[in-house]
Amino acid sequence: MRYTIAQLKKNQHQDTHFEDTLDLSIFLEEDTDFLGISPVQVEGHYTIEDDFYYHFHMHIKAELTIACAITLEPVSVPLDFNVVETFSTDIKDEYHQVEGITIDLLPIIWSNIYLEKPLRVVAKNAKYNNPNQEKKSRVNPSFKDLDKFKR
Repeated sequence: MRYTIAQLKKNQHQDTHFEDTLDLSIFLEEDTDFLGISPVQVEGHYTIEDDFYYHFHMHIKAELTIACAITLEPVSVPLDFNVVETFSTDIKDEYHQVEGITIDLLPIIWSNIYLEKPLRVVAKNAKYNNPNQEKKSRVNPSFKDLDKFKR
């Protein structure tokens, strides 16, 4: 999803809506956190402010495949979120800089997907050893009645 500044300015008073399905599997080659990613659906619109700022309002849907933290089995994780990204032609601004005459949304979309991914995923059928349960089963029977006095 690459747009030129001239293209955006030309269409700013007509149709600012965009919609596309992207294949971001190329980003998986350099990343070991993901096992797979479905085609990413992106839709949204853009606004231009003072001929310097380009605001992209995006709704992103994807399904990630991540390894289970316990069994390493593949787990599907659906993502569905909104994001607003701002690009600027002014070098002094803190926003994303417009490189040359184009705005490329692909790396921005990927970085937002990466930020939305959960830190840890556990499969539904994974057996999780809870250390607190083991401690309860090893409690000395003479102290068992003390559990009643917990606050």
